[in-house]
Amino acid sequence: MQAIAPVGYSFFKDDQHRIHDWVIKIINEHYIDDSLKDMVLSFFNNAQAKKIRPLITYYMFKAIHGENEDTEAFQKLKILCAASEISHNASLIIDDVFDKDIVRRGKPAFHVNNGTFAALSAGYNLSTFVFDLITKTGNIDIMQETSKVGAALSSVLYVSKDLNKKSKLTRDYFFDLLYRKTSASFICSAKTPAILGNGNDEIIQLAHKFGEYFGIAYQLRDDVLAIIGEISDLGKPPQSDIINRFQSLITIEAMEAADENQSKILNEYYLDHKDYSVEEIKNILIQTGAVKSVIDLTLEYVKKARELLDIFKPSSSIEKLNILLNNINFNKYHEYLK
Repeated sequence: MQAIAPVGYSFFKDDQHRIHDWVIKIINEHYIDDSLKDMVLSFFNNAQAKKIRPLITYYMFKAIHGENEDTEAFQKLKILCAASEISHNASLIIDDVFDKDIVRRGKPAFHVNNGTFAALSAGYNLSTFVFDLITKTGNIDIMQETSKVGAALSSVLYVSKDLNKKSKLTRDYFFDLLYRKTSASFICSAKTPAILGNGNDEIIQLAHKFGEYFGIAYQLRDDVLAIIGEISDLGKPPQSDIINRFQSLITIEAMEAADENQSKILNEYYLDHKDYSVEEIKNILIQTGAVKSVIDLTLEYVKKARELLDIFKPSSSIEKLNILLNNINFNKYHEYLK
């Protein structure tokens, strides 16, 4: 399948609205903590989310199972989509507290509106709620896949504590964190609908790898935009990773490629926490070729994910997955592609 020009996430608005309705309905019917319910509903109703994970779930299921919605499996798909979106947002609510981010998707973060205690309570409560939902599928394999995401996300806060610590981040440590923070949830979003849709072992493994590659590409692009992105793409203040001294694959690449003076500045900024301007650090990350290197790696994972889609039987759902994947791009930042 040829790469399709990015069309923006508004292309998926009908399916996004459909998933949103499932999320709200399920929270209304099954969420039992009345002290938090209104806050949670308000958060989901006001969140202008892309819903990438549940969209992957939705399209992967239809690609394998077909378009017939009058089935028991499709009713369970609604649970998978809602659980995926709720789980992701639960992690964001908690992350924003510990990262001290006050803006999420261009709006005040949950803890800003409701307080730290309510945010942590809601985040952890929703994470438990997700697993309760998944048990309603009655599928042990799906429950196991979902539990892997829960275990990965629950360890993120501990594992990520060293991102702005006064020690160098290693590649192994970074990719371990990337799996816990992002890849695990993308794998689950792609793999569980393949299981639910009665895919064979080969299809299930293809879905697994597609989710893995998509998740890696998505997170790497996020890390790049945290350095060079504009607020319209971020939904939060630009260069926040530099301001917070968060290390990533970009800083690893930069420290390896830096000349003596650049190395001194990067080490003093990230490891000794000495003051340098955000612009100076940004320029070094660009000048060393680190940003370009991670952009190239991101696009390589996009290509690998797209090649997996070519193995599936062609359908409108596979085409939509390809369109979704192609929104991981740097077209707006072409000057960094040279």
